[in-house]
Amino acid sequence: MPCPKASLAPSCEIDFDNDGKHHGYIRIQFSSDRSAYGWIPVPVMSIRNGAGPCAIVIGANHGDEYEGVSICNELYQTLGPHDISGQVIFLPAANAPAYYSGRRTSPVDWTGEANLNRLFPGNQYGSPTEMIAWYITNQLVHRADAIFDLHSAGKSIDHHPSVKIRLMGVEDKDALQMKFLHLFGAPLGIVGNRVHETTLSGEALPRNVIYVSTELGGAGKIRPWIRDFAFNGMKRCLREMGILPSDLDLPEPEHAVRLMEMQTDENYIYANKDGMFEPRVNLGDDVEDGQFAGYIWSLKEPWLAPERLHFKKGGVVFCKRTPALCEVGDTLFFTLNGYRG
Repeated sequence: MPCPKASLAPSCEIDFDNDGKHHGYIRIQFSSDRSAYGWIPVPVMSIRNGAGPCAIVIGANHGDEYEGVSICNELYQTLGPHDISGQVIFLPAANAPAYYSGRRTSPVDWTGEANLNRLFPGNQYGSPTEMIAWYITNQLVHRADAIFDLHSAGKSIDHHPSVKIRLMGVEDKDALQMKFLHLFGAPLGIVGNRVHETTLSGEALPRNVIYVSTELGGAGKIRPWIRDFAFNGMKRCLREMGILPSDLDLPEPEHAVRLMEMQTDENYIYANKDGMFEPRVNLGDDVEDGQFAGYIWSLKEPWLAPERLHFKKGGVVFCKRTPALCEVGDTLFFTLNGYRG
């Protein structure tokens, strides 16, 4: 009889089919110089109470985005099985190696810059980040009726807070997604008409799973006003799904959402020289086509006149680079335009 092969694929310490409240780790096998037979712990939690809808709530898809971590943690610590019908699965630090090191990307992969949300659907025997992507794609996505991927912008970028959906062409699901946009309580609601390959949204939508994402500020920090409306908004969405009770008393949405379309190439301003970036508009401002946006100053020749930046396409200033120093190719701004659907 041939010798059977043992698997080094990712495994999980909890059983998602069990009722109750459970937590543990997804184990990502990783033989490293520091730990020859080790594994990387990716925290995962589940609250389940019988049959019913299932939501997956994700934080730190990028490791320096902290608002989603906080929301996952408090929801798990304050809810019990008796509070819900169905299931909520929490993945508070999806790109755990990046989160532990305070980086957007994982330092433990072959490139040293592994971006989880560019590696889906993953590889069960690949690098650590590819294995995390594989586990989410193959062991979690099919369980969900809706995935809430709570992004912010990370250290290098700041965003005016938003929630985003991608239309599926399924009437009842798109109606529910539009309801989520209003319930979440963010100032901006983005309605998308496309998904990108190698992202989690690119894996969820073909499987007919609702995928909702956010940009809850950024700059590598947590702002209380953003985190708090997002926490309430997450509970309002779970209530709308029927996971939380319909009579649960929650605050009304903190902001009347302004519906926007996904950005196109014309909405971006990129740096085309190295230097010091000086913005002259603020996040959330309304700007016009061609409007002055800021400067790039020379680092080593300060006597030179700065390069003047202008918006190609006006709209709401949605994204702004955080560090002052920039290099050719860095995104400095982008705008969003009103939804015309």
